[in-house]
Amino acid sequence: MKRIVVATHGELSKTLIETVELIVGSQTNLDYFCMTKDKSGEAGRQELKKIIFKNNEDQVLIFTDVFGGSVNNICAELLMDTQDPDRIHLVSGVNLPMLLTAILSLPSNSVEAVVAEAIQEAKQGIKYINDLLKGGDS
Repeated sequence: MKRIVVATHGELSKTLIETVELIVGSQTNLDYFCMTKDKSGEAGRQELKKIIFKNNEDQVLIFTDVFGGSVNNICAELLMDTQDPDRIHLVSGVNLPMLLTAILSLPSNSVEAVVAEAIQEAKQGIKYINDLLKGGDS
């Protein structure tokens, strides 16, 4: 089974998942982690570890919000500590187009292909609308 975990600072991950489910319906292969000011780094690490490794046979695709941020760093440490690093895939810079693409394409594609497609979709969704209205190609 393939699962997606969204891990962010604050409540962003929960809100992203609620938004995804508003668009595509309820998802069973989707979990989230919120790093709040009330959690210590170690408490966050333990919670993330439980979420990521709750089924040791799953392939897990983790999306974090900020590259180099505390949540991303904890996930990277867990990735480096695992005995089976090919099961865990970590991507930073999560946004809604990236997450929607991953959720819709994960069931029928390899995790590696989903990662590539999701990153591409995230990049293509970034537009400066003012330039587009002026006839530019942003």
